Amino acid sequence: MDASIIYGLNPVLEALAAGVPIQALYVAGSISGAARHRIEQAARDRGVRLLRTDTRELDRLSEGGVHQGVLAQVAPTQRLELAQLMARTGTPRTLLLCLDEVQDPRNLGALARSALAFGATGIVVPGRRSSPVTPAAIKASAGALCRLPVATVTNLGQALDRLKQGGFWIAGAVAEDARPPWEIDPGDRVAVVLGSEGRGLRKHIEERLDFRAWIPMRPESESFNVSVAGAILLYEWLGRVRG
Repeated sequence: MDASIIYGLNPVLEALAAGVPIQALYVAGSISGAARHRIEQAARDRGVRLLRTDTRELDRLSEGGVHQGVLAQVAPTQRLELAQLMARTGTPRTLLLCLDEVQDPRNLGALARSALAFGATGIVVPGRRSSPVTPAAIKASAGALCRLPVATVTNLGQALDRLKQGGFWIAGAVAEDARPPWEIDPGDRVAVVLGSEGRGLRKHIEERLDFRAWIPMRPESESFNVSVAGAILLYEWLGRVRG
């Protein structure tokens, strides 16, 4: 199945508002009047033509996803080699978001959404034990995964070594022997590494960190979800600097 689809009323509206390149926009005849009006207006504003279809076809395209009668086919995710991603520059700094076995597509999507919003240069993911770019991930990203380049690597540890050799500092979220992110200046070229939902960073990945960050919270609070922690770090190291 072509993963480059977004379904659901709000995700499609957000993608239209964000200027995500939409190749086809399908609307079921059964969609309510208010929702149809919102989609039609947003499509007109972006010059996107609506295609009428039925719920059964949208069920097929979304593989049973909750599409609410709206589905968009979008431009494929940019697939780059790590070297191509390293050659790109960002403002106020070049920041690559590296994910260590993040397996939930909703977390991948939420992280991509934050990364695009705060101005990250791209995302690096391992090819194994990580969520691929699926329709669920694209939906959670509100189309950000269609606009932000993604590099898939065979070995994340070796990729971090290459980034270091290319002048990147490596920063990551850990639980011990760390400082709050606002006390860390990661430099002009930084790779931010986030670990899996249940385990965090693997030991050999953590050993490669130049900067170790933790997010202070009340003692009785549970730890942040990886997508929330990632959004906080991205804000501290990109959004706040950008002003």
